[in-house]
Amino acid sequence: MSEAPRVTVAGGGLAGLTAALRLAERGYRVKLYEQKSMLGGDLGSRPGADGVELDVYPHMYPSWYHNFWRLLSDVTDGDRDERFRPLSGYSQLRRREFPRFEAVTDIYSPRHIFQNLFSGVGPPADMLVFGYATVDLLAERLNPTMSLDNVSVTGFLNARPYMTERAAAACDNFITTVWAIPAYLTSADDYRTYLEYSLAEPEPAFWLARGPAARQVIEPLTAAVEAAGVEIVRSVQVARVSCTGARVTEIGLRNSRLDPVSRTWVGAGNGWTEEVDELILAVPPPALLSLVRSGESGRRIVERTPRLAEISRLRTQRIPILNVYFRRKLLGIPAEPVGLFESNFSLAFTDISQTWQRVPQFAGKTVLAVSASDPYALPGTHWRDDAFAMLRELAEYLDFHPGTRWGESSDIDWERTRYEPNADARLFINETGTDVWRPAAACGGVSNLCFAGDFCANRIGMTTIESAVTTGLEAARVIVERRGIGRPVEIAEPNSLPGALYVWLRYAWAPYAFAAKAWSAGSDYVGWLRGLFTPARPPGRQRRES
Repeated sequence: MSEAPRVTVAGGGLAGLTAALRLAERGYRVKLYEQKSMLGGDLGSRPGADGVELDVYPHMYPSWYHNFWRLLSDVTDGDRDERFRPLSGYSQLRRREFPRFEAVTDIYSPRHIFQNLFSGVGPPADMLVFGYATVDLLAERLNPTMSLDNVSVTGFLNARPYMTERAAAACDNFITTVWAIPAYLTSADDYRTYLEYSLAEPEPAFWLARGPAARQVIEPLTAAVEAAGVEIVRSVQVARVSCTGARVTEIGLRNSRLDPVSRTWVGAGNGWTEEVDELILAVPPPALLSLVRSGESGRRIVERTPRLAEISRLRTQRIPILNVYFRRKLLGIPAEPVGLFESNFSLAFTDISQTWQRVPQFAGKTVLAVSASDPYALPGTHWRDDAFAMLRELAEYLDFHPGTRWGESSDIDWERTRYEPNADARLFINETGTDVWRPAAACGGVSNLCFAGDFCANRIGMTTIESAVTTGLEAARVIVERRGIGRPVEIAEPNSLPGALYVWLRYAWAPYAFAAKAWSAGSDYVGWLRGLFTPARPPGRQRRES
């Protein structure tokens, strides 16, 4: 038997690790480079001030992530319930209404339709419109009324004659809570695909990790990758890729370090080169664009495949995370993710102190992972200004005093509280019109080059953990099929309900949706009339001082 092919993987995120493991299991000699000192990418964790690893981003794991759950099962001996906690809903909180949270339960499950209509997230009539909009969007696959290719979720909703402002706002708050991206940027077509899979397997709505993602997912996955014979090299970045003819022949490497000012990883010192046999680029869009344009004239990837220049259309966005350690327990906070309604910074949070197990540093206190999905609204003058702006707005929703500046409030453990701008971990935006530019696993024009990452073309639609795993499997499958060595790489297909069901429901429920809109408008008018003749209420309860 001839010597097994060599595969070089650039990128130690979930996609790169998945591809490396599946290829090594089939006898390929795999070497993986990661420019950071940690593995996992957006699913990784950073060490906190007290030794607790804090996630780069909080994540939810729906039940229909079959490829992810199979991967995790292969690398761990424990039961899913030992590492993850099933949860059934999402909560919403309005300003100065703490601790009155409004929650939806198993939002995709027909069993909870009436419960969710009267959940308080919105008036029942508007919640009915919100639910009908889901059915209406799902019906577009078999019964299209518009082209979804260049329409955002907000654009689709605003174009429907039955839509109400409160129903559209509830949808936007839901999408922001789940993906940290506002609905006006989110592709309606990608969202439709996600909904299709979610409604097929609605319960439980999702799972939350019982500890840092590094410990629950990345550590066992890394151990399995190394046990399979993969050589992992950290703090080294692939800086250049060179082609000869229709093949990648060489990559340029250099050490990397975290720049304390920009909070990004940059090259350091002199570089070196290495020959490659097969190459998988599992890096984010900005890094991928740089690599396909790198090298000497005549040896660049983009010269072999000019279409790859369109990767510049793929937009990413940093989502700052503020991990707030309170000195006490804030009673009444739910375990599920919470979206803050009409937040200026599109804030959402998860109480990790309720879900993470065996963390003595969390004893007797609440620890919130707070995200800001609209970082452009932050001051941007200094990291403390941004962090305090998030904290100050959070105090408009929860019962604590933020102080007048960063580090002042006695409600907060400032030594452990940590702000991450996430400049080095930007999320891909499922923006309208960009699906056609997302690269496939196999690179046309370069015979030994593959791409992987949640932004690559895949059947999942929305940028998710499952799409990262799926694209890693796709890259591995391309190489196995091309080389003809090793058993086929299996990729599970998500389940979905018959599309005709949604078309039938679209027309059967349409009269109720229009009636709900009329009821909503009538309620607004009655409320307006009542406000004309109702005296103003006295000021509400004042927030306690620290």
